[in-house]
Formats: sequence, structure tokens, C-alpha cells
Amino acid sequence: MVLILSACASTTAPDPGRGDPPPGETTDAPAHVFELELPVTISHRGGALVHPEESMEGFTASARDGFLPEMDINFLADGTPVLIHDSSVDRTLNGVNGRVRDLSLEDWESATIKNPTGGPEAETVTLDEVLDELGGEVVLVPEIKPGATPEEVDQVLDEFDDRGLEDSLIVQSFDWDAATTIADRGYTSLYLFGTELPPEPLEKMVAAGIDWIGPSARLPRRDMEQLIESDLHVAPYGLTVAQDAHDLPGGISGFFVDDPWSK
Repeated sequence: MVLILSACASTTAPDPGRGDPPPGETTDAPAHVFELELPVTISHRGGALVHPEESMEGFTASARDGFLPEMDINFLADGTPVLIHDSSVDRTLNGVNGRVRDLSLEDWESATIKNPTGGPEAETVTLDEVLDELGGEVVLVPEIKPGATPEEVDQVLDEFDDRGLEDSLIVQSFDWDAATTIADRGYTSLYLFGTELPPEPLEKMVAAGIDWIGPSARLPRRDMEQLIESDLHVAPYGLTVAQDAHDLPGGISGFFVDDPWSK
């Protein structure tokens, strides 16, 4: 199990640049989980209110400004892991439609990601591409989306193994079996759930090697405070702007936000 020491990218960047870092510029976000200072700011879908959702532009801008880039892993028809939140491409992509799992790699590469601000669209991103660009340079927070088979979970973790990224990832899942597999494989595992406490008791999570939990920010406050008092790191999701973190109880280890640059 990877132990978290203490952590933090600041909740807002001092100079919120929102473009790509210049060639060769190093990122400000830490490269290893054990280097984090809490609480960390996790750039949800690469800052989806500012940049095209799950685009390389969003991931690199987030890392440069000290935020942990978050992304979602789904699979194409040939099994290629790609970065997109929904099981359908219709909400976020242009040039293709339908289910992600029905697309070929050629279909995927021909599509573009819509821009939330009306600016230029972006190229789609595969898991390989983001790992080539940022793997080992910054702590990444990938989610293996619900519906992934056990074989697909192992496929993704094998790719992380091949790149030696055990200390540079916080890997998420809403699926209990996947979350425990992630922990068993030696990765920092973040177990996600919604507005109600999960059926698994906290003691079972700790015993399974899960380090982090990600409840909805709409979880009742008394339940959130109970989680914070446990031995687990708590990182609520569902925040729109960074200021929303001020409404969360003290003691959280991080939070997911769509616009981490907001002040």
C-alpha cells in the first residue's frame, strides 16, 4: 500500500495561466504521491469549465499551475483505453456519435473535443498519450469507469506497471472490486461513492488497503465529518469553483473542482 505523507498544491494558483506550458517547462504539481501536501486541488476532467474536457491542454495547464489532473478511462471497440467521462461521446465530442465502445481508433482520432468557452476545439486523448506526456512528471488521478471488466482493470494497471508509475498515481473507482484490486496491485486507491455512505464499513476499506475515499460534496455534513475522523484521506467531488471548498468541513485531504483557477 502506498502511504500518503502530507500534501498540497494550493487551492488556487497564484498566476492562473490557462494555456499550454512553454516547451520544456517543468510542472509545479508534485511528481509523487508521497510528496503531496494536503489538501490537494484535483482538476476535474482537466478543468472542464476552462479547457476542452479531458484534453491535453487542460491536463498540462492544470499540472503547470500545481493542480493534480484528473481523467476518466473508457475503452474503444478494439480495447484501446481512451480519456472521456461519459459512455457516449455525444455530449463532449464533435465528428462522431454513439457509444465509446462502438468506436474504432480511427473514429476516435478523427473526433474533436468541444470547447466550453467557445474557443478552439481540442484533439482527443488516449491513455497512452497522457502517460507519454505527463506520466511520472505529476501525480495523475485517473478513474477506471464503471463497466470496465476485471480484465480491463488489469490491462490499465499493467500499463501503469510497465511505466513504473506506482508512486505517481491516485487511481479511482466507484466499483468496490476494482478499488480493492487497485490497492492489491500496490497503487494508491481512491474509492468513490455518492450522497450516501457506502455499504462497506470504514474498517473494511482500511483493511482492504484503500487510502482515499471520494464522496459527493453533497454527502450530509455529519457523514462527511465522520469520514474525516477516520484513517482515510477524504476528497469530495462535485465542486464547480475553488471557492466552493470553503463550504466543506475542515480536515479534508483534497477536492475535485471543475475550475481550479477560480478565485
